[in-house]
Amino acid sequence: MKVDDNKDNFSACLCDGCPTYNDCMKEKKTKLFCAKGKVECEIKRQGCICGECPVASQYRLNELYYCNK
Repeated sequence: MKVDDNKDNFSACLCDGCPTYNDCMKEKKTKLFCAKGKVECEIKRQGCICGECPVASQYRLNELYYCNK
């Protein structure tokens, strides 16, 4: 199921609270990777909270590290 890239999903998205979310992502103000795709920033995996995200739950997503895919 494709995730809608909209204001409601952006607001509900937990990406910016993820341990892997880094300064590069903060500077670019990026999140909602499950809808927008891989970020251009270098990723150092430090834990993932995709499974706790209401957007992932709503769209029945079961992957992790959308920022890196």
